[in-house]
Order: sequence, then structure tokens, then C-alpha cells
Amino acid sequence: MKVVCAGNSIVNGFPHRRSCSFPSVLRELTGWKVINKGINGETTAMLAERFDRDVISHAPEKVIILTGTNDFIFKTETPEGAMKNIADLAEKAKEKGVEVVLLTPISCNETQAAECWMKGSGTDYNEVNGKLSELAEMIREYGSMNSCKVVDLEVEYKKFAEFHDGIHPTVEGQAYIAKKVKEGI
Repeated sequence: MKVVCAGNSIVNGFPHRRSCSFPSVLRELTGWKVINKGINGETTAMLAERFDRDVISHAPEKVIILTGTNDFIFKTETPEGAMKNIADLAEKAKEKGVEVVLLTPISCNETQAAECWMKGSGTDYNEVNGKLSELAEMIREYGSMNSCKVVDLEVEYKKFAEFHDGIHPTVEGQAYIAKKVKEGI
């Protein structure tokens, strides 16, 4: 099976080696051909701009999408706007016969993020988490209304909650995500 994982730095595996990213671990766990198309700093709109080139062109059986966090850190989108972008990506994939798996975004560790990530930027990580929760609820609703698989990382990762910098999972966190994705799909 060929799977493309598309999204932001969490997909990419930042700040670790790409071999430690959840797509790489998922490849090891399943034996599938898993292509990592995560890009650091990417928003939902940026993913939409490259979706044909980086996802559709690979003709995968599945696409796993995890995005949205940067929309709220950089204040480029509302939860509704981010969800519209994600829904557009899902519809485009489904039109091409690609099964869509949406991952709800993980919440930040607010204290650690304020100390370690873009220190001094004035980012309100409580506000970011509120928007991430809104987006997660919209993703769940979209999934149930559109027969689309959803792996609820917002809920699942809270059980593990190990961060490198308050935003990005540790190496062990990446492995935990891979395990939850494998179980969910």
C-alpha cells in the first residue's frame, strides 16, 4: 500500500531526523510505502497550494493529513477557514480515488511552548489551543458526515503529552503517533 502523509512540521518530524518522524515509524510498523510530505511552518493554505504536486501526483491509496497548528500560531486563518481548506483537500483526494485519513491536531503544552518556541513572540498558546480544539471538533464532525476516517490525536496525544518544545512531539511521541495512526486506519 502507498500512503502519503501531508502536513506541517509534526509530519516532517521536526526537530528530529526524518527517520524518527511518525511517517517513517508507520512505514516500519506496517511495511507500507509511506511518503513523508511534511513541511516545517506550513499552514493549511500552503498545503493546499502543493497538494496536487506532493500528494495527488504520487497516486497513493491513502493520504494522511495533519495540519492547522501554524494557522493559529501565525494567525493566518480561523478554525472555520482552516477546516474549509482541509475539507477541500479531502474532497480533491476523494475525487482521485484516494482514501482520506484526517488527524486532529495535538494541543500545545502552553507553558513549555511559551518558554521554548518563538520566545518573545507574544503568542497566546491558550488561544492557540482553543482554536486547535475547535478545529479538532470540526474535523471529527466532517469525518462522521463524510465517511472519512479520523484519528483523534487531540484526545490520544494528551495521554502521552511529551513535547520537545511545547509544540513538537519527542522522538517517543512521534512513535506514539505512528502507533495511534496504525491502530486508527
